[in-house]
Amino acid sequence: MMDDSFLQSSEWEDFQGSLGRKTWRAEGALIIRHDLPGGFNYLYCPRPQSVTSNLLLITEGVARKEKSIFLKIDPSVPLPVTSYRLLVTSPIQPRKTVILGLQKAEEEMLPKMHEKTRYNIRLAERRGVQITNYQPSSTNQFNSFWRLLQETAERDGFHVHGQDHYRKLLAVNSPVFSNELFFAEYGGEIIASAMVNFYKPSETATYLHGASSRKSKEAMAPHLLHWHIIKEAKNRGFRYYDLWGVDEKKWPGLTRFKSGFGGETIEYPPSVDIVYRPVWYNIYKLSGNIRSRT
Repeated sequence: MMDDSFLQSSEWEDFQGSLGRKTWRAEGALIIRHDLPGGFNYLYCPRPQSVTSNLLLITEGVARKEKSIFLKIDPSVPLPVTSYRLLVTSPIQPRKTVILGLQKAEEEMLPKMHEKTRYNIRLAERRGVQITNYQPSSTNQFNSFWRLLQETAERDGFHVHGQDHYRKLLAVNSPVFSNELFFAEYGGEIIASAMVNFYKPSETATYLHGASSRKSKEAMAPHLLHWHIIKEAKNRGFRYYDLWGVDEKKWPGLTRFKSGFGGETIEYPPSVDIVYRPVWYNIYKLSGNIRSRT
């Protein structure tokens, strides 16, 4: 389950290319160039299966050619001892997540959930919440997702990308990889949505983005929405549902919601930076601290 992250897939590499980012493969691992203001950049390796000395050596050569300030790694497994100095840093991907096993029958999964989660699923069903899948030809569906995403971001204080980013996410598709939208409707109106990645090599469906309206909150639509996604993933033969990111201090409500489905909380090793240009790295870190306080 921990191997073969969709973040290392060829489809994810294609998506990064569609965003205008340069990519490389080092020892099979995907390396992505992220541009910064002023013509600077850093390299990023998301969830590699392993990190070898040769991978770091190859990446250093790429960094020298690209004039990259540093390499950031969000590891899947503990990093080996290396001559490179590894600075523990903030991750891009969530460090903690809740992963739900899908091997059991539905009637066995429900009792493992928090009783309030079960109650809210049944409540949403009784109130007539309907779940629908995204149709790529439906402009109205995408617009509803975008509207809900903006509303959720403003309410909860997180950053959203431009519309084109999400359209490109949905456009990436292969026999083993897809990003798909699911909607919850109540009273004839879409009030919740979720974007989910399905990646067959990892046997994992991953909850990437979610959005909901404060309107009709009493319908408990997100609970039924995720129960539908869980059953959909099971029906497709997936073994895991990754609810993608929990933090009791930063997101207590969201963490309670995700944990309510009865999965296991896992924690990845700390993320690290390998610095190639120390002066510019310190300026980059300082500017980030200044931005975070303004």
